[in-house]
Amino acid sequence: MPATYDITGHLFSVQPLATCSKDLRDRAGGPEKPVPVPSMQFGSDAVHLYFPGTGIRGTLRRAARDVLRARESARRGNPKPFSLDQHYLLTLGGIKGVAEANRASVAVEAAWRERNPLLSLFGAGDAGVLGFVEGRLSVGNAICDKPCEPVVFSGARTDDLYRDKAQLAYLSDEDLDSLVARSQGNRSRAALQRQLKDLEGALKRNRGDVEKAEGLRAQIAELEARIGDVKKATGTADVSVGMPLAGWQAIPPGHVLTHRMILAQSTEVELGLLLYTMNEFALSPVLGAHYAAGCGLVSGAWEITQVGREGRQPLGHISFEPLAPLAVHGEPLSAAMRAFDEWMASDAPDFSIPHMDGVEA
Repeated sequence: MPATYDITGHLFSVQPLATCSKDLRDRAGGPEKPVPVPSMQFGSDAVHLYFPGTGIRGTLRRAARDVLRARESARRGNPKPFSLDQHYLLTLGGIKGVAEANRASVAVEAAWRERNPLLSLFGAGDAGVLGFVEGRLSVGNAICDKPCEPVVFSGARTDDLYRDKAQLAYLSDEDLDSLVARSQGNRSRAALQRQLKDLEGALKRNRGDVEKAEGLRAQIAELEARIGDVKKATGTADVSVGMPLAGWQAIPPGHVLTHRMILAQSTEVELGLLLYTMNEFALSPVLGAHYAAGCGLVSGAWEITQVGREGRQPLGHISFEPLAPLAVHGEPLSAAMRAFDEWMASDAPDFSIPHMDGVEA
């Protein structure tokens, strides 16, 4: 029988956590501001940073895909068990153009959920003839349990050839000449671009003066042409090798983030896949951006409760330390993992793009 599971606990920021949607960057960021991290306000002035549930959900979906791919590969003796379209269905929820949705397919949706528990857990935007499929797994935001200020990272990229001049010995005479020309060209361009910025500001202030505005536009056009000539003559790029790097904000390390997932009206097999997914995630528990700069590592722990008309029944708890297998405590949870193992060993799995042929309602 389907059941609903409440999975409540926390994530812990072992390393800083950085993430930002395009919308937030457009609203709160800018070319001279660090990329912001999401926050929400509780009460009158308490601001809590958070990591979006969408980012966690996407990471878990890919972990579930990896679990199924490894199992299916072992079961079929094929290291590449999924086609390109199957990969997109499992990873992204499909892509438009794979197949046309069929209204009659509502009668076979339950059968496809039984054949593909990842589809049932995470849903799809274009699951073949099924079209849109709603996922049964709700993944909430991970919210810092206490107000805190984001940590800000910034830096600059330098030209290694000027920092370590010994490297110049490995360049040809032609390349050395090119390096000098680029350096001179960049300085010339910088001076011209400062003049251009001043003229553009003057144009904004004098738009009402037609004659003066026309003169400023002519000067701007002339400067732009000169900048283009410098670029052509010296081969300088639009982006310099040495330049400031855009900074970013992050949730500081050492913070507890409350987190909740709800698995609604799901089967024991689906719960088992979710537990194996959490184990896959635990082996590389990285969320968000700037992994190369030492961000993203988390640990976590959750209590799992079954919810029903008779009340709440605790099933056990799960936890992990970074880069270590998931610890699973509770016989009902172990039973769900065994149920997934048995299902995976049967003839039931089918990860093809959903279709009508051979599927019984």
